[in-house]
Amino acid sequence: MRATVAAGQRLVLDGAHRTLRAGRRAYEGALTNNLLVVLVLLIATFMLAVGRALLGGDSWLTFMVGREIVDHGLPHHESLTTIPLGRTWTDQQWLAQLLFYRLERLGGLGLAVLFHALMVTTALAIAVVASRVRGASARMTLVGAIVCLLVAPWSWQLRAQSIALPLFALTLALTATDRRLAAPRTWLVFPILVLWANVHGSVVLGAILVSFAALLALVGALGRDSGQRAARLWRSAVFLLAPWACILISPYGTDLVAYYRLLLVDSPVSKYITEWQAPHPDGYTLVFFVVAVATVVIVVWQRRRLSLYDLGVLALTLAGASRSVRAVVWFSLALAILLPVALDGFVRPSARPPVHRRLALGLVAALTCIVAATAAFVVTRSEAWYEHGWPTAAARATAHAASTSDTRAAVWPSDAYADWLLWKEPSLRGRLAWDVRFELLTEPELRSIVRFKARKQGWQASTTSYPILVLDPRETPKQVQALRRQPGTTVVFSSKSVVVLLQR
Repeated sequence: MRATVAAGQRLVLDGAHRTLRAGRRAYEGALTNNLLVVLVLLIATFMLAVGRALLGGDSWLTFMVGREIVDHGLPHHESLTTIPLGRTWTDQQWLAQLLFYRLERLGGLGLAVLFHALMVTTALAIAVVASRVRGASARMTLVGAIVCLLVAPWSWQLRAQSIALPLFALTLALTATDRRLAAPRTWLVFPILVLWANVHGSVVLGAILVSFAALLALVGALGRDSGQRAARLWRSAVFLLAPWACILISPYGTDLVAYYRLLLVDSPVSKYITEWQAPHPDGYTLVFFVVAVATVVIVVWQRRRLSLYDLGVLALTLAGASRSVRAVVWFSLALAILLPVALDGFVRPSARPPVHRRLALGLVAALTCIVAATAAFVVTRSEAWYEHGWPTAAARATAHAASTSDTRAAVWPSDAYADWLLWKEPSLRGRLAWDVRFELLTEPELRSIVRFKARKQGWQASTTSYPILVLDPRETPKQVQALRRQPGTTVVFSSKSVVVLLQR
């Protein structure tokens, strides 16, 4: 009897010791990652603190189209603006727009900004965790995360793309941490792609990531014995083909094929709209070129630390970023996940936590409180606070002037204010010339808009059919001055940020 009791006590003590050792290892691991936690909390705080600065033309488009879906159902033909009126409109981003609109209705712009900050922060957190799971040190993961934030800060604006950021990070994390696609968790890429297909057009990139991983796994499976080969070939084939079916699971179905082809191949937008064009090494985009060159050097030098999949993804996202400014964000997230492992080749590993445990815990606790306080501040701000720099009086003046106009095509807007006007004044629906959905416009129509903005020969001819002009004097100061001097022109509203002119 005593022997049995003693044996039981030993089992209990051994179990307690193992639990304590496991807890200590987990605690030390958490301390090793403390700077990463601090960084994520800092980013969350920053995103919330500058929340109203993250609202732009695409933000108002997102809210406005969400309302359009609620009021009129999913759109199939253009009815909001006059130049592309009646053309096919495949609103692939409908779910993101509907979600942001519902959030705005539920808790105002503050709740929408809070959700946007959560999406951006979640994308960074996923990238950090994926980097660590891949074996990168906390130090180099921190470097990768900071570089990610610096490369494409313009991409953090509130828009439909916000929801795609964590979806991209999660898709890449799943495929980059499971080279054979054998882990059960990797099957999550399929529901992720289905959700992504209703949120943002970048889902095509997600499908490419999964199919590329499957292609490499398929090649690897050919060298296996017959028993393992059949299962791996079957699984690889599913991951190779199924992503392309997933991106068509949408209310628009196969109509999305034409939409994706327009975005990737046929659209003339890249010739005229800066965000769609290749970045140039000037201004802030110079940071991208510095990071791109450094990435190439690191990859060549430490290529043995990276898999073929890593190299392919970095090459693909870098090629996309070099082709279009709007694609730089995907390169930056890929860097945060994939590059830290290569960066570890330049430093000696350190077993010591980068920050003392008490300092680390204090920082995390303090920043958690700051994040909570900032979130409370953000969601309690008024709509007027968020619309600082977007004078409501200008929208009212425009709507009033349009109501007295004898022509349906009444308003020529600047791209900064087009969708904001539609959001603030629903009566302007169908009365604006165009908005930031440039993919709906033909090349001559885009050329006309660019001619006006660049003040090229014949620029005034673009607006002669529109009695009301809503312009940004900071963007087109000389055009505003010239139009104000014309006989018969009346200034309906004027401020530092917007001028409303009535031409008779």
